[in-house]
Amino acid sequence: MADAATRAKHLCDFLEVATHTILKERNLYPAEIFSDRRCFGVPVSIARHPDVEAYVKKTLKAIEPLLASGSVEAVVIAVTDGTHGEPVEKFVFRVDPTGPPPSDAVGGPHDVADAVESTEYSLRALLARLALLDTKLPPVREDAAWRLLLWMREGYDASRILADPAAARLVDATRDLSASA
Repeated sequence: MADAATRAKHLCDFLEVATHTILKERNLYPAEIFSDRRCFGVPVSIARHPDVEAYVKKTLKAIEPLLASGSVEAVVIAVTDGTHGEPVEKFVFRVDPTGPPPSDAVGGPHDVADAVESTEYSLRALLARLALLDTKLPPVREDAAWRLLLWMREGYDASRILADPAAARLVDATRDLSASA
């Protein structure tokens, strides 16, 4: 079974695609900056604007060690109002990358393959649901922004994050792309 670091990396890869899909479907950036791709056989949109792409990748890379350590309970993509920065929508991804392997994956290679297939099916279904956000939710304000938040497990010492120089990379995701587009 994959170790915690490998599982956290795969989780971040999925969260990267999910984040871009939410950004596109909630119209947080102009549709023109996204290009269509496929992930797990599902059509998805990925921002091709270098600042957006780099920010998402850099932020998820910065939280990868926290995911691997099991300190994170959930990763939240929050859509905020443009005025006060208050979340108006939250997309919550509960995680446990250090948890035990699926119970159906302990019997051997065939069971592991079944568990992988089941996981991929679940990820495909989730990406397909995210792609329909625009049809299910009311439009967001034109000045809406977004943030990536972490819900830490009870008992986690947040001062460890604040003392880490790498945490400086976790900045607010509000950017004006018109200047660099």
